[in-house]
Amino acid sequence: MIEVVLPGGFERHGAWQHRVWLRPWSGHDEARLAEAEPTASCAARTTALLASCLTLDGGDTPATPELARQLTVGDREALLLHLRKMTLGERLACVLTCPACGERMDLDLLVSDLLVAPYGRERQSHSVTIADGEDVFRVRFRLPTGADQEVAAALVAGDAEQAVRLVLARCVVDVVAANGHAMEELPLAVARRLPALMAELDPQAELRLEAECPTCGAPFATLFDAAGYVQQEITQASGELFREIHLLAYHYHWSEAEILALTGPRRRRYLGLLAETLPKEHAQ
Repeated sequence: MIEVVLPGGFERHGAWQHRVWLRPWSGHDEARLAEAEPTASCAARTTALLASCLTLDGGDTPATPELARQLTVGDREALLLHLRKMTLGERLACVLTCPACGERMDLDLLVSDLLVAPYGRERQSHSVTIADGEDVFRVRFRLPTGADQEVAAALVAGDAEQAVRLVLARCVVDVVAANGHAMEELPLAVARRLPALMAELDPQAELRLEAECPTCGAPFATLFDAAGYVQQEITQASGELFREIHLLAYHYHWSEAEILALTGPRRRRYLGLLAETLPKEHAQ
């Protein structure tokens, strides 16, 4: 278990919390995600994984799904990167596609290079003044959370713009015009400006990678999605999970629960030892 300092933090019991504790994800977590509803969104799967691996109060208090949903998108991304590092290592192998020529390229990243320093802000809501010609609006808003991601996930595939509008509507506390009149609908100028302001306040939520195509030389930028990366890795590993359980149970006579308590790398160490030992035993 390790201690992690969140870039943003959250309010709990009337005080701002920055420190949480994490354990690596285990076979139990992989199995739960493998057996989750096929329609479960990446955001919902991230909530389940964080709720399982995250603890508070020095590791004494298990987190809940409600807490995992309460965390900002940036805090969730940071936790997933820490989880990935302690479970599978720091190196991340990525494949990018050049938007200019379509060439695919390999890119190695390090988790430590992707983690943003703590922001140094301790508040739930933020205020900004947005001017649009002669119109001036005072906007109070909060940053998007896991709960917002889960609600919007069903809309992303069909209508990404509607999903963005839904998140903005959920995050805006109020909009007041210069005359003091509260706006019932979100002004277009506010809807256009607010996403960029949110990204500035929660930079861990949107990590932009800069690259140059080795084939055509075109520079380009792409977003790195820690949640999508980690979920893809777990999904790919889950295809072999039950085969690994079968082999370890058959040869070591361990229970399923004992095997699932191991992390993936440790399971595969034992499987590697079996692969080395069994041919020798059959040769004798």
